[in-house]
Amino acid sequence: MKFTNVKKWLAMLLAVCSMLSLVACGKSDKDSAGDDSEKGTKVAVVFSSSGLGDKSFNDALYNGMKEAESTMGIQWVYSEPKDDAEYEGLISGYADSGDCDLIICLGGSQSSSLENVAPNYPQQKFVILDAVVEGDNIRSYTWRDQELGFLAGFLGASLSDTNTLGFIGAHDIPLCNLGAAGMIAGAHYANPDCQVLVDYANGWAEVNGCYELATSMHEQGASLLYHTASAGGLGILNAGKEKNFLTIFFDGNLNADAPQTNIASAIRDFPACAQEAIQDVINGKFTADAIEKGLAENSLYLDFDGSAYQIPADVMEKYNAAVAAIKDGTIVVPSTIEEAKVWKAA
Repeated sequence: MKFTNVKKWLAMLLAVCSMLSLVACGKSDKDSAGDDSEKGTKVAVVFSSSGLGDKSFNDALYNGMKEAESTMGIQWVYSEPKDDAEYEGLISGYADSGDCDLIICLGGSQSSSLENVAPNYPQQKFVILDAVVEGDNIRSYTWRDQELGFLAGFLGASLSDTNTLGFIGAHDIPLCNLGAAGMIAGAHYANPDCQVLVDYANGWAEVNGCYELATSMHEQGASLLYHTASAGGLGILNAGKEKNFLTIFFDGNLNADAPQTNIASAIRDFPACAQEAIQDVINGKFTADAIEKGLAENSLYLDFDGSAYQIPADVMEKYNAAVAAIKDGTIVVPSTIEEAKVWKAA
C-alpha cells in the first residue's frame, strides 16, 4: 500500500512537471519570437572583419541598423568575424536557421563566400554592400567611389601650397583604386600641375601602417591626404592632427576628432541602402539587382559638419559647381588610375 502511494505520488509529480515544462516552453517561445505577426522582419548582418569600433565602415552600418530597429520595427542579429575565413560559416549559419528574412553582408571581401553560400538557399534573400555578386536571390549595392575621390582631389589641389597630395588605399585592387582615380582626376581638374602620391597599407585595419605612410607622404610634400583604407584611416587622421597637415576621412564623419585638420569626411550612405532593401522585404518588393549609386542619387557626399577648418568662399563656390557637374553628367569621373592620368573634362 505504501509502495503504491509512492508510485501514485511520483506519477502526479511527473505530470505536474510536464505541464510546467510545456507552459515554460510556450512562454519562452513567445518571448523570444512570438508568432509571425508579432516578431516582425528579422535581419542578420555579417560585418567586415575590420570590426566594430572602426569609426568607419562597420560602425556606420551598425548605427544604421540601430536606426532601422527603432524606426522600422525590425529585429536584427549580427556577427563580428575576426578573419575573412569566418565569413562563409557565418552566412551559412544564418541561412540554416531559416528565420532570417534578409541577410546583409558588408564588404567586397565577402563576395566569394556569398557566391558559395547563396545558391544553396534559393529562398533566402541576401544583400551585399560594396560588391557585385550575381544570383537570383542577391541584391548588390556599389558606389561610384571615384566621385568622392574627385571631390577630395579638387579640394586638396585648390587648397594646396605644395602642388602635392596623397592617397592611401587598403589594397592595390580596383575597389580601392576608384578613390585614387577620382582623386587624381579631381586634382588635375583644379590644378593640372598637382601630383598625387599613391600607396597601399595592405590591410583593412592597418592603423599604424597608414600612420607611417601618411607621415612619409607629408614629408614628401603632400599637403592633404585622402584614403580608402577603412579602419586604417584612423592612422591617417591621427597623423594629420599631430603633424598638422590636412586630411579627408572616408566612410564616417570624424571631423570632430580632428577639427582643425580634417576638413571633411567622405560619406557613402550604405546604411540607407540597407534600409532600402529591408523596406523592400517588408513590402514584398525585394528584387535581385545590381544597384550602383553616386552623387546623382544623393548616396555620396562630403560632410563638412564638425570641422573647424574654413574653406575659402571662392573654393566652395567652385566645389559646388563641380558637384553639380558630376550630378548632371557634365563631368564623368574616370574609374581607373590609368584613365585618370590622361583624363580631361569634356
